[in-house]
Amino acid sequence: MTTVGPIVLDRRAARTGGRRRYLRLALPLLPVVVLAERAWSVRWVADDGFITLRVVQQLLDGNGPVYNAGERVEASTSTLWVFVLALGDLVLPFRLERVAVVLGLVLTIGGLVLATLAARSLCDGLQPGALLVPAGAAVLVAVKPVWIFTTSGLEGGLITAWLGGTLWLLVRWGDGGGRLPWWGAVVLGLGPLIRPDLAVFSAVSLGVVLAASRRDGWPAAMRLLAWALGLPVAYQIFRMGYYGLVMPNPGVTKEAGLARRDLGWRYLGAFVGPYLLWLPLLVLAVGAYVPLVRDLRRRRRTRSLLVVAAFVAGGVVHALYIVRVGGDFIESRLLLPPFFALIAPVAVVPLRRSHAVTLLVLPWAAISLLFLRSSVDDVIVANDNPVTIGDYGWGPRGGRRASFQGDGVYYHGTRLSARPADGRHVVFGAYGIGVSGFALGTDVYVLDLLGLADSFTSHLRIDERGLPGHEKPLPPPWIAARATAPGSTVDESELAASIPLVRATSLGGPDPAPFDERVAVARSTLECKEMREFFAVSSGRLTPRRFLRNVAGAFGNTMLRIEPRPDDAAAQFCD
Repeated sequence: MTTVGPIVLDRRAARTGGRRRYLRLALPLLPVVVLAERAWSVRWVADDGFITLRVVQQLLDGNGPVYNAGERVEASTSTLWVFVLALGDLVLPFRLERVAVVLGLVLTIGGLVLATLAARSLCDGLQPGALLVPAGAAVLVAVKPVWIFTTSGLEGGLITAWLGGTLWLLVRWGDGGGRLPWWGAVVLGLGPLIRPDLAVFSAVSLGVVLAASRRDGWPAAMRLLAWALGLPVAYQIFRMGYYGLVMPNPGVTKEAGLARRDLGWRYLGAFVGPYLLWLPLLVLAVGAYVPLVRDLRRRRRTRSLLVVAAFVAGGVVHALYIVRVGGDFIESRLLLPPFFALIAPVAVVPLRRSHAVTLLVLPWAAISLLFLRSSVDDVIVANDNPVTIGDYGWGPRGGRRASFQGDGVYYHGTRLSARPADGRHVVFGAYGIGVSGFALGTDVYVLDLLGLADSFTSHLRIDERGLPGHEKPLPPPWIAARATAPGSTVDESELAASIPLVRATSLGGPDPAPFDERVAVARSTLECKEMREFFAVSSGRLTPRRFLRNVAGAFGNTMLRIEPRPDDAAAQFCD
């Protein structure tokens, strides 16, 4: 009888301990489940996502990583995403559109799990056994743009997976106290291959490792940099020789090297304002980061402190860069990587008095999850989850497919009376080239009239800034000269379709000359020696000599700008 009491107490303690262990495991994963459900509910593939899918099509068809066969134009900003999708299409039993959705979802979930494990390691090292509250993770999943761009066909999921994996890798390196393995250095250096602007995160991550490993000497530092920079540098040389540019073509189109802070601050405000994001970020700074940094310093965990500082610094610097270049025409998308980086180190926090303030983010997260929305959140994604070309009306029996009636020149789905240029069977000109280009297949030449996938249009000079990616509509004389065969007659009214999101003023100002005269000048300009050399960079036969010439001229070619009026371009290239 005397042992009954202790036995009962032991059983109660065991049950209590079991529930605590269950909560400690399950509670941090709750945001993962919420994000998976919410992201799946708004699954879609954006028109720009279909641009990447067409590049994957061309790659798998043996035409290289290009948008149009025979033109070496880097239309996708994410090199690694193109190859991940190509591999996924080879091994997964789905349509390519669904492969993009599934991989985006899986990679995003994986990135959040890795960030949670990394934050948990920080907490375990400081306060072992504490119940963990998913404070930062709750902030992430409560914002609708995170759900939207988990899929979309773009590289958002790959970015989240890489950032989460980078944090997990660095935290393990910090806890272990040894050298970073060679494969870890390779992972840290992948940022520019996922998207060029992510070089910011690669730089700060490698900087932390080098700073903490300075006692290992210069040979060790050189080996680390060789592993980290080997792939990005090799691809950069390939990019310069194959495409003739130092950046993806959309970077030229969007004038990524020029500042547009006024638009950038509005872009930031459109992301932060509707969700009152300043509130949870302030709470995380005071209630999570301050005690975390204090404890790391007190316990002399210098490496872990550097890792946390690197992610915060990377997030801030990257956000400021996005502001500087004016953001993007798709709301919130480019700010999601720095947003993730700022919350990842505190994805979970210990349930302790020192972190009590952090609990204030939970009611905000509930309100944001249910009620807070941007004005365009429900415009970007239609309610019927458009994923395949059939969902967009481009299926075999779709209404938009019906307007396509065989060989000819098409402008926004309308067939012109002119013959296609350059002996092509079909030329399809459009201001939105994702869904249509993917649906028409790799044999159809698609002329991108906004320049994301067209080297000529991307290099047009602009006098005034507009919405990024929509500032350079190809003027009608150039459309007629490039899309139709010599001797064809095109009426300017046939090229007068409205251009969504593009400023109304024409590039280069008005030209009083008759339209057929402007087309004739444009045609003759395209035949000038310097203009033929410009096209040879991306369309000429890729011999070793051409490759080396492209490498040598890549910087100058990237900086080149073409006058948008044919008469001005003729003076620029033909005199």
